Amino acid sequence: MNRVRIISAFLAPALLCFTACDKKEPAAQSKPTNTQTTAAADAPDWCAEHEIPESICTKCNKSLIADFKKKGDWCKEHDLPESHCTICQPELKEKFLAMKPKEGK
Repeated sequence: MNRVRIISAFLAPALLCFTACDKKEPAAQSKPTNTQTTAAADAPDWCAEHEIPESICTKCNKSLIADFKKKGDWCKEHDLPESHCTICQPELKEKFLAMKPKEGK
């Protein structure tokens, strides 16, 4: 009986770790694409309204949408690329704000 309890004590947390989240990884983290900015200190083309580089802003440039959807990088719930969705992935907000041009540049 003790063996069963010991095995259960280790198996239950391990099982929870593997089944806790079934959300797939966003495409931007798995492989960068040429339409996405990966690591820039300052984005010279800044969309102030949407707080991301303008060159990848699908709200301002609707022609980019098809490419993101074709690559499987699309958040249907919020109607923008998953790699830009700060609602689903709040940590992205810091990434994009770090790209924002500094005042006076």
